Order: sequence, then structure tokens, then C-alpha cells
Amino acid sequence: MPPGRRYVLGLIFLPVICCLGGCGLRDRTAQRESTAPIVKVGEQGYTRADLEQFFASRLNEFGGSTSADEARSALLDSFIEEKLLLQRATQLKIEPSSQALESMRERIVASGGGNSTDLKKDVDFERGILESLKIQAYLHEHLFRNLTITQEECETYYKEHLDEFVRNDVVHVREILVDTEAQAKKIQALLKANRNRNFHELARIYSKAPTAAEGGDLGTFQRGELPEEFDKVIFPLAPGTVSKIVRTQYGYHIFLVEEKILAHQQKLFEVEDQIKEKLLLERQRAALAGELASLAQRIPIQLDRERLEFKYTGARLAPRGGTIR
Repeated sequence: MPPGRRYVLGLIFLPVICCLGGCGLRDRTAQRESTAPIVKVGEQGYTRADLEQFFASRLNEFGGSTSADEARSALLDSFIEEKLLLQRATQLKIEPSSQALESMRERIVASGGGNSTDLKKDVDFERGILESLKIQAYLHEHLFRNLTITQEECETYYKEHLDEFVRNDVVHVREILVDTEAQAKKIQALLKANRNRNFHELARIYSKAPTAAEGGDLGTFQRGELPEEFDKVIFPLAPGTVSKIVRTQYGYHIFLVEEKILAHQQKLFEVEDQIKEKLLLERQRAALAGELASLAQRIPIQLDRERLEFKYTGARLAPRGGTIR
């Protein structure tokens, strides 16, 4: 999936409208309306049904939009951008392999999108997979192929953003959770007698927490990631020491700090991969934005705005990148 852009395939079942009786003027008008292109990208036209299917499969991505007009305008821009990329992929004669198609089907089936046999029979679905794979292949094998981040660029970014790579205190914690304070005190006495070495065994026997089977292992946490009442008790502890009893609505907790790493400036080698990923993603986004702007200049875009069921407020149809009538 191309970084910075999300190409989401959805299996959309469109209602079939059966017209009974004679075909009058109104019926013929409605038929022309449903088949007439509302958007044209290059020579390829797309109907209202094409747009609605696209909107339905992606509307959840714009749940934070302030209005329906803004959400649908953003979706329309995304639709146009995908079709621009698809036309470029088609010009380059990019064709996904049968293995790539089958792999995509399997991923969709695994995510609960249907069964393989039914998906293969769905013409619209198969076309959607093919178009998505064409776009992805174009992006990764052509547009992004030569984009790299050098060691020098990583070093420069690291030196200019040192404050991004300060790691807070980190602790590795185990927990025992029981129902009563009496049980908790009994466990504390057992731990003290064995100098805390049997914490994981006692967690397996007594703890009612989900981590009991793993010896109470909660994992590692930075300061601020745990509830405040836990932070206050856990972070002052030295490695190998047990906390006082902490009461919450869930019961009585006892914690063991197995390991502690104090806040420190991370070294370049610790964050190099993170920096490369960030810089590469930014470079890919810039390359994609530049390519879309270029394609919009070369490929005509037409939108019949009067037939839209919303007010278009998007930015893709700029004065030189498309026309609106």
C-alpha cells in the first residue's frame, strides 16, 4: 500500500432497480442520467454509480470532516487522483501478475471480505483489485523506485532534531493482582522471605490478572504510559524490588520492577531506521504530489458539477488542472 495514500478496496453491493411496465420519457431520461459520465479523466468517463460506489467504500476515512460537502469533495478529489494514476499505469502497460491478484483476494478473504469463489465471480470487484494493483505497481516500481535516503541525510536530521530522540525512563514490570488485602500481604511476606526471586511463580499461582500465565509479565513502559497511581509507585523502585500494595477497583496489586532504563538521549544507531522511514515517507509524498500535479496538467479533467448531489469544495480541479461546467 503506497505510503501517504490509502487505496482501500471494498466489496459494494449496489441495489438493482427493476423498472416494470413501459419505458416512457421519464424512464429513458433516468436511464441516460445513470449512464452519462459525470466525471471524465482523459477520455474515460465515470458515472454517478461509479462515484457512489467509490464513496461508499471510503467514506469512513473522512469521518472527521466538518460537513458532508467537504467529505464528498475530498473523496471526489481522491477518485480523480486514483484515475489519473491508473491512466498513467495503463500508458506504461503495467499488468499485475496472476499471483499478485490471488494474493490480494486471499488478504481480502482473510479480513472477512467474503469468500474467494464469490469474489472471482464479481466483475466489479475483480476490476477494482486489478486497478488497485496497477496503481501500486506504478508507484513502487516506477515513481518511488529510485527514492532513497542517504546516511548523511539521516545524520543531519538526527543532529537537527535531537529533542525528538530523548527516551523517557523505561521499566520492565511484573504484576500480581488478588481480590483481598489479606492475600496481598501474604504474598508480600512470601516474596520477602525469598528476596523477590519467586515473583513469577507466585503470579502464576495467585494472580487473577490476564498476565498470570506469563508470570505476571506486563511488558515495558515509558513514564506516563501507565495509570498515574501506578507510575507514582513503580518508577521510584530500583530494579529487582517489589512495590507496596496498590488498591484499585480491580483489586490489590503488587508490582516487581525487573529492569529499569533511565531517560537518555538515544544514539543515532538506535533511531536510524526510524529516521530513514520518516524521511522516505516524506519524499514519497512529495513525489506523489508532484506527479499528480503533472498528470492533472497533461490529462484533461471534466466535472459536470450541476449533476453532483453536493457542493464541490475540493482543490483537485484547479484552473489549469481541469474544468468545471
